[in-house]
Amino acid sequence: MQMSNNKFDVVIIGGGYSGIISAIQLKKNGLDVCIVEAQDRIGKKILSTGNGRFNFSNTTMSSENYNTSFVRDIIKDSSLSRDYLKSLGIISIVEEGRCYPQMESAASVLNVFLDQLNYLKINVLLNSEVTKIEKKDLYIVNIGKKQLFSKYVILATGSNATFGKNSHGLLGPFGHKTTRLVQTLVSLKQSQIKGANGVRCHVEARLYINKKFIKKEFGEILFKDGFISGILIFRLSSFISRYLVKEENAKSVIVLDFVPSMTEKELRDFIKNTKNKNVLQGIVHKALIPLFDKEKDVAYSLKNFAINIEGLANFKNAQVTSGGLDTQAFNSKTLESKLSKNLYALGEVLDVDGECGGYNLHFALASALQATQDIISKEKI
Repeated sequence: MQMSNNKFDVVIIGGGYSGIISAIQLKKNGLDVCIVEAQDRIGKKILSTGNGRFNFSNTTMSSENYNTSFVRDIIKDSSLSRDYLKSLGIISIVEEGRCYPQMESAASVLNVFLDQLNYLKINVLLNSEVTKIEKKDLYIVNIGKKQLFSKYVILATGSNATFGKNSHGLLGPFGHKTTRLVQTLVSLKQSQIKGANGVRCHVEARLYINKKFIKKEFGEILFKDGFISGILIFRLSSFISRYLVKEENAKSVIVLDFVPSMTEKELRDFIKNTKNKNVLQGIVHKALIPLFDKEKDVAYSLKNFAINIEGLANFKNAQVTSGGLDTQAFNSKTLESKLSKNLYALGEVLDVDGECGGYNLHFALASALQATQDIISKEKI
């Protein structure tokens, strides 16, 4: 249905992954839609996902990979994302469970989406920040002095992680509450390891929060000045951030095992029997040797190096946010607000966050497909 230049069937606030998918699905089904984006281009955050490779899903898809069971009826499995991208002409590959496009380029994926938007002649307003949403007979979306009118509104603004903007308050007038926002999938602050900037190694890491064991992970860690980072740390940061949403002063400690291939006894025997005077040179990077060379029990220290986490890197260095719009006020099957009919919220703007490995992008797509199917079904009645 073609409407006037300020009246649409659906206004989608946010031109990220879920917003773009929503627009494509709705327009293909005959609805007139408009994407409203505060940035100077849409899909900007897509370019940074998966280190530019676009890690869009994971083969081990489960609600246990998220902070809430709210996602259970929405996420399905990784074939949902793979099949959808295939329908747009994008072939996918799987690497250690993580799903990527065959061309391994987020920029190429965005180009496919932009081609779709252009082909379908979807309305896009750039540099347009929504300041208020009202509802009378129709929804009124205020952009400065300009107003858009629509039967449906989809909030798909993400969060203030990376270069995003916090827009959760737009639904406040409708009674929606927002939980505390904490950056996640992010580097962790520490001051115990110095002089090892850029050093990478594979370790086993055990996370304790408030002295309680939480999670054990194995993988690559990256040392930075004042931070620890890498995929391993990003995975653990999810659990730290979720605690911080509920308890601002939660204390986290990560215990590193630098030699996970040996037991402590095997390592102690190795150190005792080796003929190399500088035995640590064969075990850890030279920049890490000062951490252990004065320890009385080097084997124990190598297997149990405790790092006190002093905080998180800031929002602009985080991939996503933990916390968001309280999911109790949304239908877990349709993403529609329980407080205002025909109002939907998708993806990261909700209090839903997944672990590192494609889970957040998968939820963004899955929630978009669920919500748009509900709208399409209503219009066909």
